[in-house]
Amino acid sequence: MFSPIKGLKIQDDNCYHFKGKASDTLDFLSKINIFVGENNSGKSRLMRSFLASDLKYIPEGCDLDILNQFIKNLKQDIDSYLENNGISDNDLSIQDIHEIEQITYIDSLFELPSRLDILMSKIIKLPDNKGPGGFIGTSRGNKKYSEISNDLIEILKRNLSNLSIYNDGKTFKDILEVPSFSRIYIPILRGVRPINYEIESNIRKFTKVDVYRSRTRDDYFHGEESGFEIFSGLNSYTQIKSYLLGNLQKRKLIKDYENYLSKNFFYNKPVVLIPSEENDTLIIKIGDEIEMPIYNLGDGIQSIIILTLPMFLHKGEHALFFIEEPEKLLHPGLQRKLIDTFLNEDGYENYQFFMTTHSNHFLDITFDFPNISIYALKKELKYESENKEEKIPEFYIENLSYGDSSSLELLGVRNSSVFLSNCTIWVEGITDRLYFKHYLELYKKYLYNKYLKCPEKKEYFEFKEDFHYSFVEYGGGNITHWSFLDNEETDNTINVDRLCSRLFLIVDKDEGKEKRHQALKKKLGDKFYPLEAREVENLISKKVLLAIIKEYEGEDPDIQDFNERDYRDEPLGKFIERKLNKKKRKGSYSADSGTISSKYQFCKKAIKYTKQWDDLSNEAMSICEKIYKFIKEHNK
Repeated sequence: MFSPIKGLKIQDDNCYHFKGKASDTLDFLSKINIFVGENNSGKSRLMRSFLASDLKYIPEGCDLDILNQFIKNLKQDIDSYLENNGISDNDLSIQDIHEIEQITYIDSLFELPSRLDILMSKIIKLPDNKGPGGFIGTSRGNKKYSEISNDLIEILKRNLSNLSIYNDGKTFKDILEVPSFSRIYIPILRGVRPINYEIESNIRKFTKVDVYRSRTRDDYFHGEESGFEIFSGLNSYTQIKSYLLGNLQKRKLIKDYENYLSKNFFYNKPVVLIPSEENDTLIIKIGDEIEMPIYNLGDGIQSIIILTLPMFLHKGEHALFFIEEPEKLLHPGLQRKLIDTFLNEDGYENYQFFMTTHSNHFLDITFDFPNISIYALKKELKYESENKEEKIPEFYIENLSYGDSSSLELLGVRNSSVFLSNCTIWVEGITDRLYFKHYLELYKKYLYNKYLKCPEKKEYFEFKEDFHYSFVEYGGGNITHWSFLDNEETDNTINVDRLCSRLFLIVDKDEGKEKRHQALKKKLGDKFYPLEAREVENLISKKVLLAIIKEYEGEDPDIQDFNERDYRDEPLGKFIERKLNKKKRKGSYSADSGTISSKYQFCKKAIKYTKQWDDLSNEAMSICEKIYKFIKEHNK
């Protein structure tokens, strides 16, 4: 799905900073871009900054590096040609090429196409404008202006051809044309019910003043509205009336809008919009119902009209819509319909949307759609350098991945209450989860460092827990309550395929369950992993195990030598006690079963001493690689 702009320069960059990078560009823009954060975190201010000044942006499909290389090569080729032929640039008066600077953003002052056209025009006119007989004397001898002109035209064409966008017969402005964008701002102060009226002869007469628009313009834009439009909804009556009294194309546009309302919000009942001259109010007729003024409809339908009418009025344009809290007064079903409309390709290919929200439900809905970017904003107060009594705000922007869980946390919503992860890793209990979670983080760091050294391998992908994957604790023996196998499903089991089919199952090496493990392996394939070691504690490396024992003992332990293979199949608590000098041992390590007596405390110590990837045992490394591969496959 096409998104017209992929990057926007933040004009108010003294106050806005990006988390984790030094930049003044809002990158990775999508068709819909949502700003979330606490109240007074700078969301609306950021959005309005894109309206209050000239738009500086990076268009989708426009590689500025390629354009800048084109400019550099063109200058070098022309300079080389002039130097090789002993021609002075002053004699040709084509210095325009040297005035073209490197491009960082596209904006309303983008001059590359026009400068190239001016340059081409001057080159073409060289034979007509220069010298008697059309010759120029150079340090290399006489040369025809017509020959110079043809050579320079070929240089321009060759460089444009290398740019892969040259089409014969077009001007450079046609070739490099970047669209200008209409900008439409829909403020939080909005409505379609007329509120300004006078009483004349006991008749309520509405005035044409859009007080919402005037107030928004004066409060936020210093009374200016240049280069963008504020649409509050109060002038809906006037605009619809104007279109219905306009040409065929405008009348058809309102008819299309009526059909849109009918199809999406009124169960295909015919909808007719009627600007009533009797009281300057928009009248609506739905199906066989009697005509009624707009203010007799529900507030949600009125909101839908405010949010969608501008889309039809600007149909066919390149347009950016900036909307404050689109969920205002909308039923959840209408919120979903609204996003459907925004993402609809039919007539809206060149539209892009920017919006603020405080609604966790609205944000939740976006998880069902592609091409949506979410940006989290936070505010920090810092003292001015000269004034230690008052603090100034600084705002930090974080670009969150599609459906990132932290955006929900900003709204006070638990991740698990809103969505399921893309895939799950099933483990026996809490310590299993803590071990594998820590090991996986170490593996990701290991891959990240490896990627930095060898970026061409592209082995590293940033996967986030509770969105790209989650851990599920199935509770050891409770695994029988989960129907992993077809022949196990009864009234008392939970069907895993219906709940979450994308799972990776890890089980302990339980003696006597080999037959069941074989069946699980056949059912789940590579998504099933039975430990080669007895249980998760037995995966700890010798180096880490010695560090844990040393902390328990308070000194270097008096322990017999061993290797990791010695304790792979033995209850670990019993193994430690057997290897330690019993007379000097300061405590009991073993539970009645022979395993570690206090698994949680033992786990915390193990995690503390497992600091890097090399601290893991071979089998722990192997499991992490399999888990990471599984997550990667389910987050393509």
